[in-house]
Amino acid sequence: MTHALRPARVLAALALLGSLTLAACGPSGAEPTANPAAPAASSTTAALPDLCTLLDPAEVAAAAKTDIPFHRAEPGQGFIVCAYHQGTGAASPAIYVQYQTGTAGSLDFGTGGEQLRISQLRAKWYEQGSKLMVAVDQDLLIVNLGLAGRKLRGGDPRALAVDLAERVLVDLR
Repeated sequence: MTHALRPARVLAALALLGSLTLAACGPSGAEPTANPAAPAASSTTAALPDLCTLLDPAEVAAAAKTDIPFHRAEPGQGFIVCAYHQGTGAASPAIYVQYQTGTAGSLDFGTGGEQLRISQLRAKWYEQGSKLMVAVDQDLLIVNLGLAGRKLRGGDPRALAVDLAERVLVDLR
């Protein structure tokens, strides 16, 4: 016996899914209009570096040879991300610089990626994802250019990622 879904039930199910998605992700029109100040450090992020201060948006723009009209800090428990957006909204392509505490052990130097040394620290470059990971003692510094970053700096994302990591490491050490 086959069951045909009634149009009213299909529409009700789609409406429910849509409202759940909107509630989980937030409204699409809620984009910040200016560069907000980084949130005050809480007890969970007190030991984390302020990446948005260590790596000024003007430095990122000069290194990437593009405009960075919008940036934002995204702190969390044991990590902080500074997103340098190439557009004016949170949904625009971005360069992400992230610092994670206690996760350097997750970086496998035995497989995949290209091994590098950056400021005497072990690092790995992943061409496919345009991502650089640098072991800083027990922590990780990650520069993620993503697919949109492949065209930056004349199509040399590896050089851009290394440059940005070196700029952060000068102030971290």
